[in-house]
Amino acid sequence: MSRKRIRFGGPARQSAATTPTQLDAEVHNLSLDGRGVARVDGKTLFISGALPGERVRARVTTRHKRFDEAETLEVLQASSERQTPPCAYYGRCGGCQLQHLTPEAQIQHKERLVLDQLQRFANVTPEIVEPALRSSDLGYRRSARIGVNQRSDGELLIGFRRQSSNKLIDIDNCPVLEPSINALLSDIRPLLSDAGNIKHVTHLDISCGDQSGSLTLRLTRRLNDECISALQQLCEEQGFKLYLQGNDNQLQAIATGAAEPSYRPIEAGPELQFVPGDFLQVNAEINRQMVARAIQWLAPTATERVLDLFCGLGNFTLPLAQHAGEVIGIEGSAEMVTRTRDNASRNGLANVSVFKSDLSQDIRDTSWYQQASGQGFDLIVLDPPRAGAEECVRQLRQYGARAVLYIACNPASLVRDAQLLIESGYRMTRFAVMDMFPHTAHVESMALFEC
Repeated sequence: MSRKRIRFGGPARQSAATTPTQLDAEVHNLSLDGRGVARVDGKTLFISGALPGERVRARVTTRHKRFDEAETLEVLQASSERQTPPCAYYGRCGGCQLQHLTPEAQIQHKERLVLDQLQRFANVTPEIVEPALRSSDLGYRRSARIGVNQRSDGELLIGFRRQSSNKLIDIDNCPVLEPSINALLSDIRPLLSDAGNIKHVTHLDISCGDQSGSLTLRLTRRLNDECISALQQLCEEQGFKLYLQGNDNQLQAIATGAAEPSYRPIEAGPELQFVPGDFLQVNAEINRQMVARAIQWLAPTATERVLDLFCGLGNFTLPLAQHAGEVIGIEGSAEMVTRTRDNASRNGLANVSVFKSDLSQDIRDTSWYQQASGQGFDLIVLDPPRAGAEECVRQLRQYGARAVLYIACNPASLVRDAQLLIESGYRMTRFAVMDMFPHTAHVESMALFEC
């Protein structure tokens, strides 16, 4: 009787002889997540810390049926585009993936990646590829969620998640954060360290406007009055609003005298106030360039109607309203709708209407559509989340817009939605990538579609 070992599902385990723990590889490309791509014995290998044109010694960390994953142990032949990472925590902190690649090469890689995806999967080639939007690669991030933990011996940890881990790495300074955030963190550390047991503080949410900012402490139970008073004084000195947020997710404002945080999407443009939890483009300089280019590309006139889908705080809505005859903003969050209406009123823009609607669903039966769509729209702006705007795009042909501006934070969603727009009779006439998140694998781009 044969006694073969029974395997209970899963692929057969590969022997160490066929998949060695360490190997040498020639890297020929970068993946969507910023890892080097190599082929070893006919199988794709994704290598963290490796760059195109390099020969590296790597350690295989995970094996799959169609590909393997590895980490760089030694760079045997370095790329001319490799640089010394500007952050002392790089490689341990999970916040950045590309600090070993020069900023110029990072954005070039991202541009090639999106253009290649558009051509390969949607058969779309932009008529004009405009220069990428660039900003400083350091000190650019104006909002962040920063973890807080306390060990059993009382040692305080303030920082970001470690690479491939839920554990925190303690940091003194993050070079991609705005200087005002680093200054605030520097003073919060001793304050919390002296507060005794603070295991009920889970993280800090910090956002900066043009002149002031907000600090929110996420808590599982209330802080003591002495600690709150010290935080209040610190925020007063540094120009931050202070909020406490408990398990009920309600914000409790602690008076500090700081101005309401706000920013201007374009120079000399409307002023947009915000509160903790509102979505902000994290890179203020890129956002200003993006909104300015949107106005340039769309060129709205005083007689045209604009539809701004996923309008948020009115980042595009209000600047466009300064040029167009009428702008209709649509947003899924009731709080953001209220904020956009208030921002429009505060800036004296009477030609703005804002409605709440779930844009992942068919919108033809919604009250706002019945009210606003009768005259059609000349221009449409789409600034969707990572999932894209498939449902909206499928309905765009009925609006009769002469141009559609698509802001993409996910190349895959852009590819899918671009294909739908092309099928609806549009052409991608202009395209540009945006360096919204330098040193990370995140790719942001904008594309103009015209009839």
